[in-house]
Amino acid sequence: MKPFNVIASALIASIFAVHLTHAQKPASLGDNAALRYWAAFSQMQDSAISDQDAKELDAALDGMGPFNPNKFEDLIQKNKLALQIMARGTSLPRCDWGLDYGLGGDVPVDYARKALALGRLNVLYVMNLYHSGDKDGAIDALAAGVRFSHDVGNGGSFFATLVAKELLVTHLMAVSDGMRMGQLSASQKARLQSAVASLGDGLDWGEAAKRDLAALGSNYSKDPQASAAVGQIASSYAVFLNDESKLPALTDAINHAPADIARLIPNPTRVLEQKQELTKRLQEARALLQGQAQP
Repeated sequence: MKPFNVIASALIASIFAVHLTHAQKPASLGDNAALRYWAAFSQMQDSAISDQDAKELDAALDGMGPFNPNKFEDLIQKNKLALQIMARGTSLPRCDWGLDYGLGGDVPVDYARKALALGRLNVLYVMNLYHSGDKDGAIDALAAGVRFSHDVGNGGSFFATLVAKELLVTHLMAVSDGMRMGQLSASQKARLQSAVASLGDGLDWGEAAKRDLAALGSNYSKDPQASAAVGQIASSYAVFLNDESKLPALTDAINHAPADIARLIPNPTRVLEQKQELTKRLQEARALLQGQAQP
């Protein structure tokens, strides 16, 4: 081989090796949004609002009832740092809650409960900012809340996915309300469009079902009959979540499973209702953001 070819080959190999090293470089822990969210949780104070307050908030956002944002002024002030930390975390592209599904049914879900409280606080914060005249701040907090709500369901169980759905619906209702009220600048509208666009198709219900049912199946690994029943339900659930007409087949699989297994299966009708509500709210928000009338 000529000397020039040897040098060229060595140079190409060196460049390839450097590129491969960079490609395989693990992501920094500091780039994980979940760590920022845990930091936000640690700053929360007296953060839980009652289910009744949450219902009143949703009713107000849906235009069906009055709501006084000043009622929670002190609570918002106590948790402003937590909300700011959360918002900063949403700028990171990766969220990994580090869940260990090897624990089966003992996988911790406390983070989802904390996320529900923080997400509800964020909507109150948005309303507080809007009514105090800080529209820019309200739009930024709302966009951050949309991204946070989506991250809550990332890699989680059905429980975490349902929490994420609840928060997304509430934030999307606020987005729709903001659009109906009008008076948003092009920049403010663009920030909301970007946040809603980042949601893609919403939440990955199929992966949540797969994780939950795999964890359940591990509890029955030594019982062939029970294990087969869980496997059949898991297969039927996956098909159902892609084709809603397959609900009867899934229901039949659940009804024919041992009773102690059947009672642990997430209710498919309830899951379908939740999935459909999120789809509806997502479509409504996108239509309004695109300037289309929603029937």
